[in-house]
Amino acid sequence: MTKLNQVAVVDIGSNTVRLVIYQLTARYDFHELQNVKLPVRLYQYLDEDKNLSATGIDKLIEVIRLFQKVMAHYQLDDIIATATAVIRQAQNQEAVLQQVQEATGLALRLLSDEEEASYGQYAIARSTQFNEGYTVDMGGGSTEITYFKNGVIKNSHSFPFGVVTLTELFYQGDAKKAEAKARAYIMAQFEKMKWLKPRKLPIIAIGGSSRNIASVHQRMTDYPMSGIHEYEMTRQDLQATYDLFCKLTVAEKQELDGLSRDRADIIAPANLTYLCLYEITKAEKFVFCYRGLREGLLMARINQEAPHAYTPNNVQKNTIIRLADLYLADTIGASQRLTIAQKLVAELERTGLLYPTRKLMAYLESGTYLYHLGAYVEQEESSMHSFYLIINSNLSGISHKERLSLALMASYKNKSLFNQFLDQYRGWLEDEELQVIREVGSIIKFCDALAITRVNEVQQLQILKNEKGYTLAISWTYNPLAEYYRATRQKKNLEYVLGKKIRLAFRQEEGQ
Repeated sequence: MTKLNQVAVVDIGSNTVRLVIYQLTARYDFHELQNVKLPVRLYQYLDEDKNLSATGIDKLIEVIRLFQKVMAHYQLDDIIATATAVIRQAQNQEAVLQQVQEATGLALRLLSDEEEASYGQYAIARSTQFNEGYTVDMGGGSTEITYFKNGVIKNSHSFPFGVVTLTELFYQGDAKKAEAKARAYIMAQFEKMKWLKPRKLPIIAIGGSSRNIASVHQRMTDYPMSGIHEYEMTRQDLQATYDLFCKLTVAEKQELDGLSRDRADIIAPANLTYLCLYEITKAEKFVFCYRGLREGLLMARINQEAPHAYTPNNVQKNTIIRLADLYLADTIGASQRLTIAQKLVAELERTGLLYPTRKLMAYLESGTYLYHLGAYVEQEESSMHSFYLIINSNLSGISHKERLSLALMASYKNKSLFNQFLDQYRGWLEDEELQVIREVGSIIKFCDALAITRVNEVQQLQILKNEKGYTLAISWTYNPLAEYYRATRQKKNLEYVLGKKIRLAFRQEEGQ
């Protein structure tokens, strides 16, 4: 078990103040035990001289004391407490931090512009599939943007505006005039940074505003998959949500499905900022990451104890392992299935019966590892549960289309159920892709039959051909009675992949 078991993160932002308590697993995966968010809007307590007023300080102390009462109910190994733009911009920042510590005993770490940007990018690089792109984290009083490549930040800047400041500066009157003035201001700020230029790369967004925009768009389009992690939007999609926000009153936006009530008055300038960034970078797409500053801080803390727990490499592979661990997957069975499947595919390739692509082999590994993961819920309906567990999980390093592919493979049972699962996702995948997924699912199902006892090991797989056709000869360490019974029932799955009839020949190795 890890030394770190429970960790709290206190995040003091310009718009919201949040406490999140995380439970860590033996593999350093983390899950929220508690998430308390308060829309304090500390930015409104900055006076004309940019000092945080006594009222604002008292409000902050009140919130932290509340958080401490919550934290007292947990066995915390560490507390990570940080403050960002609003305290950073306060002229009396040292006095604020001192008064908070004297009143609560909690020492806040004031993050610099560069640190705030880097921790957000740190989480993105370890939670998504992208090795190059722009990141954007828009808070209440600042907006952090980075350009990264190969997991390393090349350029970054913290812009002195956020959703609250833009709202106060521009969105107080006529919506059209507000948009024109706000757009001109935002573009002028962006144009100062010469590294913000067209690269046709993805923009990866973190933070509450981006999450809300993604949620609203999913509901606008009746999106069938849950979760916004790695959800993609085009410029036209961003324009559609912006037009909707501008058309509605604040009261109407407060009732809008997918939008938090406390963001109803500040969501439009956030959406406009993303549109401007999309335009100036000529982005490939706009992608959302559900992990941000808080998770970046936590990952960095975990990596102090276990340096290889979170790296930009093998994000997808580690996600598969952690998902299997979460649902107590049979890793011994998975390993045996994969070994058999690899031997089988190699033999089929040797004899010219199958020409596996790189994609097929990658799918085979991940699909085999998570095959019938839903047995954790119920063995009898494991196929159904497997599909819904995977399709409704935010998976790091895995796009939504890849998530669908993985769910279809891991839940594969037969053609009719495959089509049933696919029904609401028609048009997501090309026919050629679906063919590969069905073939992988069929191979996994057949190989699962060969691994039914989990203790009997395949010694050799050999394809034999004579005038009567093809035979798959399999030698075992023990009497393969159980494997023979199950495999003969699932032989049709192998025959589907090959497009040929095949006979099975089982024998036990001598001396066993």
